[in-house]
Amino acid sequence: MIDSSDPEFQPFVRNAWQKTSAAELDALAAALGDENFARHLAEEMVVRTKPHEAIPEVYVRYRTVVRDGIAFFLSQVSRKRLIELALDQSSLDPDTDVQKRLVALAKRFATLHKLGQLIARNPNIDPAVRKWLIHLENGAYGTPHDKIAAQIEDELEKTGGRAQVRIHPATHAEASVAAVVRFDWYPPSTRKRVQGVFKILKPGIRRQLREELQILEKTAAFFETHRRRYPFKDFKFLAVFQEVREMLVNEIDLAAEQTYLEEAAGFLGGMDLIRIPALLPFSSTAMTAMTYLQGPKLTDAELGREQRRRLAGALFEALVCRPLFGRQAKSLFHGDPHAGNILAVEDPTTGRLQIGLLDWTLAGHLTRSDRVKTAQLIQAVIKRDLSGIRRVIKSLAIDGSWENPGQRRRFRRVVLDLIHSSTFEQLSHIRKTFKLLEELAYEGFVFPADLMLFRKAIFSLEGVINDLCPGFDMDAAVMRHMMALISQEFPARIGNLFFPLSDRSENYPSLISNTELQSLMVHQYIEAVGSSYRRFADYLWAWSGRPPRSS
Repeated sequence: MIDSSDPEFQPFVRNAWQKTSAAELDALAAALGDENFARHLAEEMVVRTKPHEAIPEVYVRYRTVVRDGIAFFLSQVSRKRLIELALDQSSLDPDTDVQKRLVALAKRFATLHKLGQLIARNPNIDPAVRKWLIHLENGAYGTPHDKIAAQIEDELEKTGGRAQVRIHPATHAEASVAAVVRFDWYPPSTRKRVQGVFKILKPGIRRQLREELQILEKTAAFFETHRRRYPFKDFKFLAVFQEVREMLVNEIDLAAEQTYLEEAAGFLGGMDLIRIPALLPFSSTAMTAMTYLQGPKLTDAELGREQRRRLAGALFEALVCRPLFGRQAKSLFHGDPHAGNILAVEDPTTGRLQIGLLDWTLAGHLTRSDRVKTAQLIQAVIKRDLSGIRRVIKSLAIDGSWENPGQRRRFRRVVLDLIHSSTFEQLSHIRKTFKLLEELAYEGFVFPADLMLFRKAIFSLEGVINDLCPGFDMDAAVMRHMMALISQEFPARIGNLFFPLSDRSENYPSLISNTELQSLMVHQYIEAVGSSYRRFADYLWAWSGRPPRSS
């Protein structure tokens, strides 16, 4: 609460602070000192806006966390930004509900914005919370268009493309670190219009991020120090901070995104239903120029049942099966496949509906070794083979996280608790596999960063696919993809029956050796329960040349 021993702050409190000007607040800061002013103003904003009341009853025990966390975070913000935030909140209608106030606050800070998005994309979050946090995916952030346009002009001058481009007079979209502006390009060779978009970093965003990331690290340390006050158990504050930091650093690395876009065009180029924005010649380290993909979110498009099924299959193949079973030494995957990044677009040549995949700032690569181990972990999970799971986790864990005896004891407890959990049993096999990695990560095990990013991508994609095609069977989709690969591998598999040393998982695109395949066939034959498991067993028996099993 506000300290009444500071009389200079009392006029601000009595005037309900909505009537206070920037000049008055600046003068007050000079009188109190920045640190004292920031602490008082942060506390007063929390008292006035009550962000903790935005948390629904189901999470009532975390309201103090939200309140104290926001108060501490704001108390560390620079004078100029804190005053801007206070004036922004005071400009809202007095009857504005606390949830809208909290979203408005988050949009002022890229770190809080990204943290809110991570919470919203958690598949286990309460639907009511997700519903209002989804506003963080889209909306007005208040950056003047003329400032954004001026930056685009500067970048175009550097690349020599100004004369060929007509910039549209309004910002098309804006997010936490970048803005998107449409343009028309008239190549000298054809003079035929090409519709494009500029994705450009917002003014001052690098400086703001430096400040915010330092503050977020202090906030994580604050909670770590005062852990006993809050219902955190073993929550890893610094790990969450690192996750937000990495995501934001990736988002301002537009040069990396441009590389990913070119790689994605080649990696997914053979899929007729997938469309990747094409890079255009005016890109720089501060701006990406690419073709404009027009259409609604795929989940919002008017589609028939069969269209939804077909598009869900293509989306899952592009974002899960292709990366997991790619032939490359390192296979590319999209690290942030939420609904806003997946559009229903029309092929300009055929008029056929395609899936447009946007925003490749967050992407990664899976090594062939990690993919083989992941496939082996999936098999061990299917068979509920504790020794097999242990063997794979030991080979996947890095940074010495397996060497700690306490860690190994926790491993057995986590795996057994999961295997015997009814909620775990209801998950798809691929979901079980990455849920297991997630739970072990919470216990201090460290796994390759890109593999864990792939895990998050699958969890995000699962929500999109369920909205697009309820009841979509992820396991069946993986098995169909594997069986197609296995059928292509048939000659090599026959040859390797005579050369057992060549029968290694990594020698097959399907990532499963003859020995592993036989073991899985036997298990599925004996243990198959449920229609999806029976279908898989039938596929394997059919491949072996035997007649299909009866139901």
